[in-house]
Amino acid sequence: MTPPTGITQALAAPEKLGVHLRRDIALAPYTTMKVGGPADYFATVTSVDQMIGLVRWAQAAALPYFVLGGGSNMLVSDAGIRGLVIHNRCRQVRLEQPPRSAAEAHLFAESGAAMAGVARQSIRDGLTGLEWAVSIPGTLGGAVVGNAGAHGGEIKDRLEAALILNEGGQIVEFHLADLAYAYRDSSLKRRKPLRAGFLPVVLSATFRLAHGDPQEVRARAESYLAHRRRTQPAEPSMGSTFVNPPGDYAGRLIELAGLKGARIDGVEVSSLHANFLVNPGGVGKATAGDVIRLMEQIQTTVQTRLGVALEPEVQLVGEW
Repeated sequence: MTPPTGITQALAAPEKLGVHLRRDIALAPYTTMKVGGPADYFATVTSVDQMIGLVRWAQAAALPYFVLGGGSNMLVSDAGIRGLVIHNRCRQVRLEQPPRSAAEAHLFAESGAAMAGVARQSIRDGLTGLEWAVSIPGTLGGAVVGNAGAHGGEIKDRLEAALILNEGGQIVEFHLADLAYAYRDSSLKRRKPLRAGFLPVVLSATFRLAHGDPQEVRARAESYLAHRRRTQPAEPSMGSTFVNPPGDYAGRLIELAGLKGARIDGVEVSSLHANFLVNPGGVGKATAGDVIRLMEQIQTTVQTRLGVALEPEVQLVGEW
């Protein structure tokens, strides 16, 4: 592939950061649905310094970028992503205060840390407030952008602040008011199909957590994990496909419409939870096109039979 005009000479810059830039990398293995086309350029970062340096380099080189975390709650198009995909593996998690020094403690985590791993760390430290996250997929960065939640808890309930690298390459601190949180939404989330561009990047977040009884905290977390194993499929999926309508559940409506088990080529509605579309065959056995067609069939059928318009929760990414 020929590098974009104007950056041929600049392509050596990531190497100075300790980052290896690769071309035409298939993205399906990096998503939880195991579908998706190639990235023009692909690089993995393992430290916040690398992330900041690479994003600033891409901004200066006018090379659009997209930050990829755990690859959940998203659908990468079969055409892939034009520009640079930055695979975020910045995973540091630490307690900011000694566990018993105050009524509350602050837990810091970098944006590439698995959200479930952040929750497990809080549990090991005897802290309460993030147990609900022990059963959810994806990274902290995606959770902050999408106000992830489960079991009655949400990111906004415990978030103290998030560090953001903005479109101008400056590091700014966002608080709750800046994030304008709503149900599975924030000021950072884009509803339209998301392409590589020059968007803000979540670098890290700090949570305000209370001290709890360690046995009780662990027991709650175990109950959430057990609930997930009972109610959610183990096969590759995006997570919840549609937002729950007010006062109802998308899965209940999809099942009521008779679509549990419906299939289009390699993708099917889970027989365990109807708001999950699964790809049992894994990489190479389904396409993003299959997923979109099944999503559209679900929306049309539920609207026709039940009069409810289902709104996608997953983010479309790439060229559509």
